[in-house]
Amino acid sequence: MKIFRKLLPLATVASMLFAAGAAQADVLTPFNIKDGVGNTLASNVDRLDWSSNGSGLARGIGPFGTPLTVGQSFEFLYQSTLVGKNGGTGTPNLGGRLDGEANGIATGDFEFTIAAKMTEVVTGTFGPTATFGLGGAPGSNKVAIYFDTARNANTVTGQGFDDGIMVALLTIDSNSSVFTLFGPNNGQGSAKLHAGMLQPGDFVNPDYFEGVMSLIFGVDFESSLNYPAGSAATAGFHRNGSSNNGDPFSTVLPVFGPGGDIMFKVDGDSGFTRVPEPGTMLLMGIGLLGLARLRRRA
Repeated sequence: MKIFRKLLPLATVASMLFAAGAAQADVLTPFNIKDGVGNTLASNVDRLDWSSNGSGLARGIGPFGTPLTVGQSFEFLYQSTLVGKNGGTGTPNLGGRLDGEANGIATGDFEFTIAAKMTEVVTGTFGPTATFGLGGAPGSNKVAIYFDTARNANTVTGQGFDDGIMVALLTIDSNSSVFTLFGPNNGQGSAKLHAGMLQPGDFVNPDYFEGVMSLIFGVDFESSLNYPAGSAATAGFHRNGSSNNGDPFSTVLPVFGPGGDIMFKVDGDSGFTRVPEPGTMLLMGIGLLGLARLRRRA
């Protein structure tokens, strides 16, 4: 309970920040996961569970605890591996065929990974809490999902998260997020992002996510954002390139110290949703689920 009480300022800001979005929440719709060659791995799936050791990097605003100013911008990077699915047929790890370890040791038959890059802008500061919105040039903020039989994702080295076959590429077009410092060496944040098939080349491959292209849909991605990174610490981000669609991200090796980077641990899950307006969309929210998880763990 002591830990949860520390979260109350963040929870209060987050509740105000996301209240409007929650009032218009999309309805989850089941989908099928496939292997790209016609085999269904699981049907009527509700959600995808991304690793609790996902890695995030805020570039150029370190060290942790450095005061932020309204209007300040920075790049945020993310990468993680799928550890399972919720709902639908079969086991969470797709019958043992899914490698969700991200330790560089191949198990199972394949892995799904996710990578993202976006520019954030500081929109407000409230004591130890800051809020953020989306920045950067239109079309420059991207998220991609990959399928790889090499099973080579490695959190320590940062290799293997953006290689294999790219099965989805979407453009992030809005973001609202919040982060609170709890002390000189710890903090937690949350964010809600929206993306869609907005630029030439954006797509979702139905050979891997069936029932998606035939729907007006979105993807809801929720996660906690924590500092320090701990077991999610990595030597690099976006170090590879897909076999079918090039590399929308540039390799980044973290740099720490004054004016350097801040690394985070990101834990998330996602599910496809119907949305009211035309177009294919991706909805990502980082943090509110994490608050509930942390309360249970406390």
